[in-house]
Amino acid sequence: MIYTDGVHLVGDSLEELHKFARGMGLKREWFQDHPQHPHYDLTTVFALKRALSKGAELVNYRKIIEVVRRVNA
Repeated sequence: MIYTDGVHLVGDSLEELHKFARGMGLKREWFQDHPQHPHYDLTTVFALKRALSKGAELVNYRKIIEVVRRVNA
């Protein structure tokens, strides 16, 4: 599953996240490979709407942290 808090795009796995991002037209070099918080940034309302239309779930920041911790475990 892919999740967004409206700014960050994260997934249940990095493979799934990269595949989703590629399908949205996001470039791999835009990936924020932070050790504690790997994600893509959604920098426009258009990008957010596109993510949601492709199936990303809009969640709060706590859910984002939960997902990132699970991926990093």
